[in-house]
Amino acid sequence: MDLKDKTSIYFHKTAKIAEIYKTKDIVTLQFFQRHNNVKLCGINEVLQLLKDNTDISKYTIRYLPEGSIINNRDVVLELVGPYYEFGIWEGIIDGILARQTSIATNAYRIVQVANGKNIVSMADRADHYQNQHSDAYALEVGGIKNHSTLFASNYDLSRTYGSMPHALIQMFDGDIVKACKAYHKTFPNDKLYAVVDFHNDVIADSLLCLKEFGKTLQGVRIDTSKSMIDKMFKEGEAEFGVTPLQVKNLREALDKNGGKHVKIVVSSGFDEVKIKQFEDEKAPVDTYGVGAALLRIRIHFSADATKLNGKLIAKAGRHYLNSPDLLEYKGE
Repeated sequence: MDLKDKTSIYFHKTAKIAEIYKTKDIVTLQFFQRHNNVKLCGINEVLQLLKDNTDISKYTIRYLPEGSIINNRDVVLELVGPYYEFGIWEGIIDGILARQTSIATNAYRIVQVANGKNIVSMADRADHYQNQHSDAYALEVGGIKNHSTLFASNYDLSRTYGSMPHALIQMFDGDIVKACKAYHKTFPNDKLYAVVDFHNDVIADSLLCLKEFGKTLQGVRIDTSKSMIDKMFKEGEAEFGVTPLQVKNLREALDKNGGKHVKIVVSSGFDEVKIKQFEDEKAPVDTYGVGAALLRIRIHFSADATKLNGKLIAKAGRHYLNSPDLLEYKGE
């Protein structure tokens, strides 16, 4: 498999035409996106791609460093030279930057609103497992260091989070205490975190676990479905899913029963907007588990040819973008 076969066929054809008819022409190709407060990611992968697959001595590469904060139409990469030396890679470069920058920005914006709270990526089930390595890298560029899989955390147990799936409780006929006993007996050196929404009654199940395990119970995780109303709420207090009031009520119940040491983890549909809501309402959350929201691809890159032999020429509505902050890449 030739990596070039993964780019659009018209780039192949255009490169061929340029190699026949435009060997002496110098094209300036500029890459950008159209959002503000964006965390750039993937540029290192792009530079390595160009180094491995082109003769970078034949053209100039200028770029912004990985992790830069960029805004609408900031140029992140500029290639200057004969088009056939690099033009075929335009689509692949756009794709690398789109995925990596989107994921890094999702993480970055969540970290911005979380007020220093712990964030764990639970994104493994939201995408193909083959993307875990590059996704984890982008998440870490965005500021999220903790992951739900060993592979994503690079086998660092201190950054690998896991409580238990609902299936474990189900296997013990819905008995949360028996499930936790089995977990703790099997993994005595792990911190014991109980998932407490199996019966849609997080206070009752949390207190059962607290009574049984005391100081051994390190935390509880709430993962209430958005279609459910926890049993703690009375008629007229309908709050679907995981809510700030649900967390506040659970915190109060734990504290009153000797459970001030128990941490509260929340998951289920959390993103930048929902975390901000919880923080604005001062919900006593210790850790946010975030899944699919981290992998939303919302930032897309384009490349414009904006100069030809030093002359300004671009398609209508586009123009050369002066970019004094770009660094020159030498291939070190």
